[in-house]
This record gives sequence, C-alpha cells and structure tokens, in this order.
Amino acid sequence: HKIARYVLKQNILNKDDFIAFVKEYKTVGTKIFFNNSKIKAIFNYTTLDKADYHDSFCEMQLENTKNFDEFKNILDRDLSQKDFIRILKRLEGCIVGFNNVKADNMDIIEIAENLQATKNFQSVQRNTLKAFTVDAEVKAGNKNYEIPRYIHFKMPIYKNDLLLEVQFDCELFLEATDGGFIANLVCYKLDEIIEKTIRHLTKDVCESCEGVSSFMI
Repeated sequence: HKIARYVLKQNILNKDDFIAFVKEYKTVGTKIFFNNSKIKAIFNYTTLDKADYHDSFCEMQLENTKNFDEFKNILDRDLSQKDFIRILKRLEGCIVGFNNVKADNMDIIEIAENLQATKNFQSVQRNTLKAFTVDAEVKAGNKNYEIPRYIHFKMPIYKNDLLLEVQFDCELFLEATDGGFIANLVCYKLDEIIEKTIRHLTKDVCESCEGVSSFMI
C-alpha cells in the first residue's frame, strides 16, 4: 500500500533539538505559533499539484524544572522552622547571595545549622534594614545570631533551556512563636520575571529557526 504523504508529529523538550528539527524539515510555508505554555511549528508541504492538511508539526511544551516548582511552592506561605531549614538545604545550590552580597556554601550551611540547633526562640527582631537578630536557646546554651532579610536565588525555570538561569530576589519575614518561628518568603517580581523569561526563550527559538515566520497566539 503506497503512502501518499508523510506526516510529521513530533514533541521535543530541548530547545536546541527543537530548533535543529525545524531547520531540517522547514519549507517556505512553515510557520511557528507560540504562547506562554508551548511553541509549535506547523509544516506546510503544499505544492502546485498536491494540497497539504497542515497536520505535520513539531511542538515544544514549556516544562518547569523541579527546583523552580519547589521554589515557587514555598513563596507567600507560612513555613515552620523545620520546613524553612529543609528549603535552605534542598535549594542550597540555587542560593547565590544574602542582602545583595554574594554568598558561599558555608554561609548557607551556618545559617541552617544555627536554626537546626535552636530549641527555643526567645525573640526575633529586625535590627537593621538587612538582617534579623535572633535571641535563642541552642544545644550549646544561649546564643545571639543573625539571619539575612534578603535571600537571592538563581536557577533555570524551564527544562527546555537549562542554561537560561534567572535570579529571584526574595524578602524574608520572621515571626517568633512558642518554641520556634514562622518564616514567610516573598518574591515581589515573580510574575514579571517569569513573563520576561518566556519572552526571551520564545524570541530565541523563533529567531534561531531562521526564515520561519512566528506568531503569538
């Protein structure tokens, strides 16, 4: 049985692979359509003597990284002492600074260990514009230490392009409770950063496909 035409239906995750695929199979009639969740190339193989049904396509769904999903999930919600320590340790590789100063791994570990050793928070005070002073009982006795007010995270949002890293500047709010504290992390420009990253990614893909018209839908 002779197949009259060849239909392409391909889903691709990686940005560079998507670009390479489109460049290999594109024609003068190929078009790219995109929105905030996917980029889709529709191949048009219409010729003078044969119509095409426009059902050949290559699609790239934008998929969040695991780190970004976990980071986004902790924002604007009350975190217990245990949950906040877990986040510091889990996302240690994504924390790049405190209070607009570059941080190294020892800074993060020290903060997490101080919090983990604390048995009773006697007071939490914002002593300057940049830090909280914690007066607490730890395993080795009473201790006074600081927790930064601003924490800076950097990570890729999308699995499609792991080299496209984005920085998120977050403000920390602390409230002492009976024997512990409640933490709340806020990123004021989260939606703006996500939107800007989507525009950057889709523009990069569309321009890299060379000679293919693109349309936002």
